[in-house]
Amino acid sequence: MPAIKSTLLNIIAFLQIGGGVFLLGLFLFVEIPKQLKTPPEGPALINWGITGLFISLAGLSIWAGYLLWKRRSLGFYLSAALQFLQIPYIYVSTLIYIFHASLLSLVANFMPAAETINFTWAFGADGRFFTGTGLTDTPIIGINLVAVIFLIFILSMHRLVKND
Repeated sequence: MPAIKSTLLNIIAFLQIGGGVFLLGLFLFVEIPKQLKTPPEGPALINWGITGLFISLAGLSIWAGYLLWKRRSLGFYLSAALQFLQIPYIYVSTLIYIFHASLLSLVANFMPAAETINFTWAFGADGRFFTGTGLTDTPIIGINLVAVIFLIFILSMHRLVKND
């Protein structure tokens, strides 16, 4: 495998590990203490389940990044699945779904002004999932371009790498 492609896989693996660690810290040291101090709105079991889901995704991101770094076949599959989960960005009045661990390059359409398209970059991690009514006044539908590019690259490189 050419050095540049190997380096790009290592960068993706490093970002997955770093994003997973950041997301794990965010939930363990910010979200859980906040939930313990002030009970969240809605059923507590569902809120704790969603928190557990994002903690699991953070751990999975760390593990997938490590396996990708080692060029293990499972690392390619897990990394591709995690990138796929990071593609949609949904922030509408009845559903909020945001998940990214590392880089976010968001192309978003603000629904009230359908002709408006926004492009933003962010580094860090975020995980949110809510359902209900009246969640936001400014609905946003978007895609994470970094996740799309990473997904395509991971899938194309998996075929070229001889692994277990």
